[in-house]
Amino acid sequence: MTAQAVATLSDEQTANPKVRQIVEAAARLFMADGYGATSMDAIAREAAVSKATLYAYFTDKASLFAAIIRTECERKAQILWDDSADRTDVRGMLDRVARAAIRFGTEAETLAIYRIVVGETGRFPELGRVFYETGPRRVLSRLAEYFRDASENGLLDVPEPRLAAEQFIGMVRGAHYLRRLLRIDEEPEAPDAERIIASAVDVFLRAYRPGKTP
Repeated sequence: MTAQAVATLSDEQTANPKVRQIVEAAARLFMADGYGATSMDAIAREAAVSKATLYAYFTDKASLFAAIIRTECERKAQILWDDSADRTDVRGMLDRVARAAIRFGTEAETLAIYRIVVGETGRFPELGRVFYETGPRRVLSRLAEYFRDASENGLLDVPEPRLAAEQFIGMVRGAHYLRRLLRIDEEPEAPDAERIIASAVDVFLRAYRPGKTP
């Protein structure tokens, strides 16, 4: 099953309490024991469902892992992409995206999922694709879409929206994210999140101000 198919399946079933029960149980086991050591049998026991019920909703561990990631993405997207926000306020949009990227990217749950992917994708290559397709790629695509719209409306001048999206997220997360990932809590000379956000927004707006491209 492809990541896209998995994402569609989880969308159709998000309202089902049995699915939520299974996903929550799988998440607990993945975080505690790792992806490779967690079996579908163990997930069924943890979720208090039969194996037949488990397989009726999820064909394998990869689809379950995708559902966990998608649940996190949906939760974050509701805050990150506020449809009521003023899309003409580019600085405000960039500031909100930057804050969400730092906050969400350094949450314990997000870091735990990322560590699982990095640690086990060598043995289970499907993990890397599922994680990227349902997580980072969706964020980058949504941000690129905003840059494209802003450019068409004369608010920005972004020749390559997807490249710009990767640049902005890279500036925001950078070493700050790496320190959290490596559990390095304090580094006196390192900039704090506020300075990182302010600098990233200023640099981006200078680089892509309207009329910048000949």
